[in-house]
Amino acid sequence: MGKKISIKYFYNFKEDNRKSMQTVSDYLYSNVKNDKNFKVSRFIPKFDSKFSKFSSFAWGLRYNRYVKYQNQVKKLKKVDVAHIVDHQYSHLVHKINANKKIVTVHDLIPIKFKKKIGKNPYLVKFSLNHLKYFDEVIAVSENTKKDILKYTDCPKKKIKVLHSSVEKSFNNKNIDKKKVCAAYHIPYQSKKILIVGSSFYKNHRISLKILEQLKKTYKNKVILLKIGNKLDFKIKKELKTNIFEFNHIKRNKIHEIYKVADLLLFPSIYEGYGLPCVEAMNSKLPIVASHVSSIKEILGNYPLLFKPNDYKRMIKSIIALIEDKKFRYQIKKYLFSRARLFKETNYFNKLKNIYLN
Repeated sequence: MGKKISIKYFYNFKEDNRKSMQTVSDYLYSNVKNDKNFKVSRFIPKFDSKFSKFSSFAWGLRYNRYVKYQNQVKKLKKVDVAHIVDHQYSHLVHKINANKKIVTVHDLIPIKFKKKIGKNPYLVKFSLNHLKYFDEVIAVSENTKKDILKYTDCPKKKIKVLHSSVEKSFNNKNIDKKKVCAAYHIPYQSKKILIVGSSFYKNHRISLKILEQLKKTYKNKVILLKIGNKLDFKIKKELKTNIFEFNHIKRNKIHEIYKVADLLLFPSIYEGYGLPCVEAMNSKLPIVASHVSSIKEILGNYPLLFKPNDYKRMIKSIIALIEDKKFRYQIKKYLFSRARLFKETNYFNKLKNIYLN
């Protein structure tokens, strides 16, 4: 057997508190490390809190991201392949010692929505200006590739689109739903609508508007199961008891919430990828979503895609999914068939080929 190819994954600071990037990094590392062709390691930078004592935590994080991380990386031994999992650390490219350097770009939301966010993301732009120096840039969707070409000077020939898969725990195996609901204190008899995330582009004001209308239809026997951070806007008092939040649920338990839900509501105004849609497809969970950016790319010619603010048609679809068993079966069948495009084996075979070439 020949020499193993050494691969190192470069993680974010834990203090970044970007759970999605932690999930992606762990998913890559845990799958690739078992391949006999590779010798896999990971680098998790150490956070220096001294700077934060004399300034704000935000400035301390910037100091660590753009100064301390680079100093730590320079001391590492050379590897065959270096893979930066979060594009916001692209500026590390010149400090990393590797034969081949790869970065994954997830979305360009800070740049695309800078007016809505209310600030010019100079540091994000600084990082993304380094994409052109990588040997290969992995875009999570065709939509993200389009944004890279629009907002950066990265050459088109360096960009490869690779649609991510999800963990095997997201599947259509039966579980004891009553038991799971009891464990999480979820009312079993209520209609259960899953929503994910909290950022403005997730468009959850529409989710709450839909909840408000459905409460009238189902005489208050309808709830939102919400995974992710708390919403950053005020919720009407009469809706709070109908929202069950799972802010700190472990990643290996999230699939249980998918399996007790009746559907995923995903009304985003933008997505770099839209991983919850893949999680739902693998779980054979019906989806009602917006037809923007990469969501159409994932779901194809799916009949339950609407304009992000078309809550009336979303409500009709939700009611149809809950009450029409035949329609629900057809939708689930389409989604589970579509999920074959996002098989874990396909994804990692393509990723490993990128490492091997």
